[in-house]
Amino acid sequence: MQYTTQDLVGFLKTLNTADDEKDNATSIKYVIYARKSTESEERQVRSLGDQVTECRKIVQDRELQVISTPITESESAKEPDIRPRFRQMIDDIKGGKYGGIIAWHPDRLARNMKDAGEIIDLLDKKIIKDLQFVSFTFQNNTAGKMLLGIAFVLSKQYSDQLSDNVLRGNRRSIEEGKYINKTKHGYFKDVNQYLRPDGDNFLLIKQAWKMRLENKQLEEIASFLNTNHYSRPTSVGGNTHEQYTIDVKRVSEILRDSIYCGVLLFGEKEKKIVDLTQIYDFIPMVTVDEFLKINKITSIDKFFKQRFKVEKEGSIRADLLRGKVICGYCNHPMVSAISNKMNKKGLTHYYNYRCDNKSCKAKAKAIRAHVVVDYCIDFLRQHKFNTRDVYDHYVAEMKRVIANQEQILETQRHTLTKAKIDTEDKVDKIKDLLLNETDIQVKTHSEQTSKKTKQALLQSVRTWTS
Repeated sequence: MQYTTQDLVGFLKTLNTADDEKDNATSIKYVIYARKSTESEERQVRSLGDQVTECRKIVQDRELQVISTPITESESAKEPDIRPRFRQMIDDIKGGKYGGIIAWHPDRLARNMKDAGEIIDLLDKKIIKDLQFVSFTFQNNTAGKMLLGIAFVLSKQYSDQLSDNVLRGNRRSIEEGKYINKTKHGYFKDVNQYLRPDGDNFLLIKQAWKMRLENKQLEEIASFLNTNHYSRPTSVGGNTHEQYTIDVKRVSEILRDSIYCGVLLFGEKEKKIVDLTQIYDFIPMVTVDEFLKINKITSIDKFFKQRFKVEKEGSIRADLLRGKVICGYCNHPMVSAISNKMNKKGLTHYYNYRCDNKSCKAKAKAIRAHVVVDYCIDFLRQHKFNTRDVYDHYVAEMKRVIANQEQILETQRHTLTKAKIDTEDKVDKIKDLLLNETDIQVKTHSEQTSKKTKQALLQSVRTWTS
């Protein structure tokens, strides 16, 4: 029997169809991944049980093949390399155990660009054959991967905005004299987050300052505190305490902290300096002169120069995609830097990326920044945002993001409305008391308190509206 060209074409088409069927969603081995952050900014996201239930519904509806129990994780996805179960899942996918992932939404997989980039890269290499989402439509093609990338970017933007809101709230609290971290030694926090003397523990820490003024050694001070059973409050109001062992390092930290003389220094990059004695009736342990003497500081300006060394604006120049360029050999973020070289044109500056991972075979090898930039430009030229489906999908995602933001703003509005009503009630009560008050000092103090309360409320409203 002789075969014709048509027989060969038919046979090859059969093979091609068989290959396509292998990659069909019903033949891919999936794993369900659910994640919920322990941070406050993601507490409104569906619970792990809800996510798994929704994922199982689409498994049944779409006739997908799941070969493992659901992988659940209670970790934030804002930073890379902190989710052990996610990392194990990716390693298992690379090893061929799974071919696809089922999740509630792309933001469950990543809220940072490193993990997001790795997922898209594995899709490009066909190591991840498919992704299935409950509340997001994904197609494993060029447009689908571009939309997935947009979803990851929007998730990161949403997470960053929530972080900014938290930072703004913390900044406002610090400006009002409230202490938002663990209470300082010798103090407890009241319901308004103000630091108050913690009874005998306050006296013990104060005695430690006096001992240092008498040139006692740090070891002796630590021994004194431990011998006298120093304890630390474990609840608001200082009603409960736990035994706390003080070491030399902790004593040194206490003696270098200006809050004990009434000046609160807060923040790493954006420094805040607050005089607590001017905001409320804060009780310092030592005077400013005593604090400076213990720390061998001859002047206040020298002290602040030591504590607040601020980089001059524009001094850090190598910021292009800082931390976003990943080494192709070891998947570690590459370091960006500017090198100088003399040539015929004179001193020339070159922007480079290099890998500083000691175990990487490409360690210290640099790549010019223009290579990365050219790749990005070429990618955007080839993946144009010009189809109706892509546009409609982008509009739908933006509506979802806006709806989430509107919900956050509405919650803030309700909170401020309640605060306004409570403040007005307090002001009315103060006015009623002042009508019958004859003591001039009490009357003046009450009027000042009323005025400060109104100003604080107005500042909160201005911050929210900005």
